[in-house]
Amino acid sequence: MTDQPLDLTSDLSSDQPSDSWILDIDENNFEVEVVNRSMNMPVVLYFHSDRAEPCAAMGPLLEPEAIERRGAFLLGKVNTDLKPELAQAFQIRAVPTTVILEKGRPSDAFEGGMDEKELATFLDKFVKSVAAPSLDPMKELQSIGEFDKALAAIEAHLEDYPEDGDARVLQTRLLLDLGRIEEAREWYEALEDEFQASDEGRAIRAHLELQEGAGDIGELQAAYDANPDSTQARFDLAKAQLAKGDHQTGLEHLLDIVMVDRAFEDDAARKLMLETFEALGPEDEIANDFRYQLQMILFV
Repeated sequence: MTDQPLDLTSDLSSDQPSDSWILDIDENNFEVEVVNRSMNMPVVLYFHSDRAEPCAAMGPLLEPEAIERRGAFLLGKVNTDLKPELAQAFQIRAVPTTVILEKGRPSDAFEGGMDEKELATFLDKFVKSVAAPSLDPMKELQSIGEFDKALAAIEAHLEDYPEDGDARVLQTRLLLDLGRIEEAREWYEALEDEFQASDEGRAIRAHLELQEGAGDIGELQAAYDANPDSTQARFDLAKAQLAKGDHQTGLEHLLDIVMVDRAFEDDAARKLMLETFEALGPEDEIANDFRYQLQMILFV
């Protein structure tokens, strides 16, 4: 097989390249779809024949790879029965043969069939995974409180990039923002360990823990109003307020408990404040304000 730049330019089309990742290749689209596109991405040329039994197994393996890798390479299929001149140009001696083109030149080839694992390993040498688009637009919507729009955008993103763990983390956080706690819990539990252990993953877990055991805020407010000197009533109300997202008021109650009755329930108020700080993250202004106030009480 030649490693020189291929010249099949006579009578070739000057049309712009197709957006498809799987194309049938002939002499009319070879320059545009194969040579030109190989300057920017690997092109996998698959030489096959309807008369060769091994090709019946190889083709169905290649096409899903092209689809799943979403434009990381172009799959060009050449039927050697119909286009023998292309097979001759690449000095193809048997089918199936898979040829990798980079920068207009063949860089490697594999003659014969491969199983799914062998094919993936072969492609991995040349084909880099296409990075998923940035999540910044969804995060911007989240930052201005457009949680429904952000969630719709992230769900559409995940249809195209289902393995994007960062997107699944953001989806989980958005479900929390919308108060869809049980859905958020299910998505969190489905996250891989590495994402659960990330800063955002730990924050989500802390948010979910804040929901556990939180009672009805109306009933707890009435109980506290009836007995404002009860540390237990105040603590229960604070926990419910935090679960409902009223972090300012909940943290105020907890800080007061730390100041007057730190020993309550084995330092429960301070511990709940720390859980809340983790849930809110290092950039939250409310968390940072109360973190400073707590430090002043404990260490000054």
